[in-house]
Amino acid sequence: MYLFTCYILLFLIINLTFASFSISIYVVPSSLPLNGGEDGTLENPFSTVEQARDYLRTIIRSSFRRVALYPTYHFVKYHTLIFDERDHLTIYTTMTRDEQNRIQSSRKTNFIELDFPIISGGIHLTNWINDKGIWNIVVPASLSAVTQLFVNGHRVARSRLPATSYFTYEKGLDNRTRLAYQGFIYRENQFDNITLSSTSTTEFIIYHSYTTSRHYFSKIFPQNRTVIFSNPCLSVIGNTSIIKQSGQRFHLENVYEGMLNEEGSFYFDSITQILYYHPRKNESLQTTIIILPILETILSIIKVHQMEWNSIGIEHSAWMISKLNKSIPIDGRAAADYLDKSIVAVYLRNSSEIKFNNMEISHTAGYAIQIDRNCEQITIENSRIYDLGAGGVRIGIRANKNEMYDGGHLFPMGVGILLQRATINVLITENSIYQFFHTAIQIGWSWGYDESSSYNHSISFNYIHHIGQYLLSDLAGIYTCGLLNGTLITNNVLHDIYGYFLYDWGVYLADGTSQLMITNTIVYNTGSAAFTMIYGFNNTFQNNILARSSNQSDGALSLYRRESLNHLSFTFQHNIVYDTVNESGRWIFQVQAPDPFSSPLVIMNYNCYFNLYGNMMIFGLGRLVFSEWQETNHDTNSIIDNPLFIDADSQCNFFNLNIVSPAVKELDFKPIQQLSQWKSGC
Repeated sequence: MYLFTCYILLFLIINLTFASFSISIYVVPSSLPLNGGEDGTLENPFSTVEQARDYLRTIIRSSFRRVALYPTYHFVKYHTLIFDERDHLTIYTTMTRDEQNRIQSSRKTNFIELDFPIISGGIHLTNWINDKGIWNIVVPASLSAVTQLFVNGHRVARSRLPATSYFTYEKGLDNRTRLAYQGFIYRENQFDNITLSSTSTTEFIIYHSYTTSRHYFSKIFPQNRTVIFSNPCLSVIGNTSIIKQSGQRFHLENVYEGMLNEEGSFYFDSITQILYYHPRKNESLQTTIIILPILETILSIIKVHQMEWNSIGIEHSAWMISKLNKSIPIDGRAAADYLDKSIVAVYLRNSSEIKFNNMEISHTAGYAIQIDRNCEQITIENSRIYDLGAGGVRIGIRANKNEMYDGGHLFPMGVGILLQRATINVLITENSIYQFFHTAIQIGWSWGYDESSSYNHSISFNYIHHIGQYLLSDLAGIYTCGLLNGTLITNNVLHDIYGYFLYDWGVYLADGTSQLMITNTIVYNTGSAAFTMIYGFNNTFQNNILARSSNQSDGALSLYRRESLNHLSFTFQHNIVYDTVNESGRWIFQVQAPDPFSSPLVIMNYNCYFNLYGNMMIFGLGRLVFSEWQETNHDTNSIIDNPLFIDADSQCNFFNLNIVSPAVKELDFKPIQQLSQWKSGC
């Protein structure tokens, strides 16, 4: 088994002046023919990052060397930028203002001036033809599909129908046959006036519970309204057990009619290799910058020791640029979570002491960064990671003070930070993670009690909000599974977590989650329970606030037990449950399966429960009122009382407590520190 390790270090902040480097190498892109006279100086800078890298490989180094990039686009073109064991002790950064001013004006001809250098995995498309208001251009024959396009620094829509909502199919096919994985029965007149061809790259995107799948059209049978795809799904389409979670929704992408109807969208004809773009009214051929991604991996770092990336952007990674195979499954779950070195902009393996600081990684097709096998001391700090095809970061890192947002554009199941397989000693702290369709942070990859080698993580002071966004189901702000010995989730704030249909929890302890502590965490505005647990043992919830979970039947705390081992499931003490549902008999602690109270499987005590309307609350499998619940030797020292949040009427505060709060005075609740990233508002 491979081990992904990230030691928690005390970092010394040292203000290095550029004068302390014995050598600086400069990179300024040039549209002029190379004359062979580049030596990396300000007078004769290199034209590409590869030139600077190759030059430094000829120098024996015992201290860091600095490579300074001019703040413009640095297009990598057709090959991943690869670093290996020859590329240690290097810092890649941006030029100072003084250095920029010393670059000869002739080198800046036709430059796109930026605030910082951007290493791009795309190509700048010029020479568009305007044909009656629709722009078109022939793209390289090596591209089998175009799934993304960026115009003036923003992602534009791949043409789709319907433009903003969904179609729904009538039902799936007979699940006793393989066709159940390859089609469905559509609704009457659903595909009228839509061109469907087996030779096109039009895709059907089908929504399941917690993922999506992509399919290519093969055949249609109007007589029984059946559509068949060339590539199967990994699961039955229209599975009746998840109809409510999926909504039997789908939409079409890369549709010519959709491009004609929608400004700011594109369509790719794979037969003619012509890319069409329907410009917005304020866009002109003379001033619009259009970039087409062509590299799946932009930056690869393998067997490198000591390297730093500072104040640089990495943008425009691609998907589906190689030969198109219309017969294999394209499941969002697989593409976003399972595959090795797949659809990732920055890839690391067998490397140590690699630091990314003040970076912008965006406009990706899949994950932004993957830290793979045998990596140590990988740090990502003070960076923005956004506009992502899937998620933010995979595997083991030290992630500190980053902003990760706007994910899941191609694969909605992408996770902000995903710690899977064997990860140890990962520190995730002071990050803001928001606008993902599935989950902000996921820990563990073993559904059950098997050894997971995922432990001793610290998830602290993170601000997580607006997760789910009503698109998928079975999701959470923080999602855990398996044995997580020594893992601590503390001082996080999570809010506004809403899925398409239920199963949208604040913190979700999935199958086998064990040996986990959650403390000093605030969860509010969730579609389902603030905390939920499937099964596990020795988990602790202490000194947390659970507030304003939805009016669904899930309550504020829920336990779904699928096994009956005689062990302690969890301890729930010194917490505040603040319920705002105007419903008598609200099930505050919900238990879904065999009675866990025949033996002491949970410990609950010293908690403060409160319903804003004074309605009766019930607890446990027996649906007991509070006094009956206490007779079962649970919550014997707990109270039902107003915790006295300051400005509670506004429903938009940070849950600061009045100094005379009964939770503080009687139950020893410790007020929770307000996060620096937190923003007021409902």
